[in-house]
Amino acid sequence: MNKQKLLFLSSIAAPHQIKFCEALQEYFQTEFWFYESAERTRGSWWQIDLGRHCRILDNVFYPKSGRHEGRYWASGLTGQLDQFNPDIVMLGGFSIPSNLAAHQWARRKNKKTIVFTERSRDRKGVLRKRSLGWRALRWLYRDVDMVMVSAEDAVTQFRDEFGFGSKVVAGRYSSDLDDYFNHPMREAKPAYTYLFANRMTEIYNPIGAIEIFAQVLSRHPGSRLVMNAAGEMGDACRVRIAELGMGDTVEFLTNLKSWSELGHVYARCDILLLPANFSNGNFTILEAMASGMGVVVSNRVLGIGKMVRDGYNGFNCEPTTVSFVSRIERYIQQPNLFKVHTEINRPIVEPLSASGTAKFFSEILQLTVTKP
Repeated sequence: MNKQKLLFLSSIAAPHQIKFCEALQEYFQTEFWFYESAERTRGSWWQIDLGRHCRILDNVFYPKSGRHEGRYWASGLTGQLDQFNPDIVMLGGFSIPSNLAAHQWARRKNKKTIVFTERSRDRKGVLRKRSLGWRALRWLYRDVDMVMVSAEDAVTQFRDEFGFGSKVVAGRYSSDLDDYFNHPMREAKPAYTYLFANRMTEIYNPIGAIEIFAQVLSRHPGSRLVMNAAGEMGDACRVRIAELGMGDTVEFLTNLKSWSELGHVYARCDILLLPANFSNGNFTILEAMASGMGVVVSNRVLGIGKMVRDGYNGFNCEPTTVSFVSRIERYIQQPNLFKVHTEINRPIVEPLSASGTAKFFSEILQLTVTKP
């Protein structure tokens, strides 16, 4: 029996998406087409071999900054769709003009369409209501076959608020986790290494992470902080570190040469810090859980963040210095928690790997989109 053809149109050629495409080959004849490479927003170390089934589209036009950043238009997309002729078209988001063009192509050709999306929030992190814009998108996608949201807690917004009803299902992102399960179990040390793995941007609160680490360092000399080097708040973070006199205890990840090196960073760190003011959810949490790190995250991290239960398999609390330091002290005073939390977390995240998520997608699509 021939496999159905599945096309996923996605914004950025992220490594976990490329590996997910390969995992999906077991179930579908799959191709992923990306609007741009990862270099512009993530750096050259995010670039990996695209393989035989992924490619970056040519002649793509889009604003590179401002509120309309990422509104891609791929010239000649319809002709490329005719050539591949997918049975199922999966679109990464509603508001990309070329995604709408692909949806219209699928309707004309009697193909199935899925939109994969995160919850919709404004720039202040507030959940959007059924505005005029969303009424228009609901009408434009009125005959979509499925809306797959990235987490369970986004179902209500798209099902009820935006009116997609029973077409909404809960999905998830794929994570590149396989190598992380082999990292060594963390053990008691005189001082630990902390990781702020997210970009230095306002919603992730990197200044807050620096303030938290400063308190830890004052109590536990020898502690170290490793920070993601990307993001518009980099200069402000470096200034604050200098003001606190911590320059020799903070390392910025400026020398990563390849995606594969990221796993080595997690393996040498002990506790993940994510005091985000808001986030839809982060792979960094899954990576830390798979690695066996201690995990302290903000209770304002949605989706994946809700997998961390305060005091059970990590710590989940208000993004304040006092709250975070008190949870970090739990790991310091009770280092057996590293083992306890790792034994809980690794089985939780194992199904979220590329192969596990490919199987999950296949099961959802077999029950809905691909059924006769």
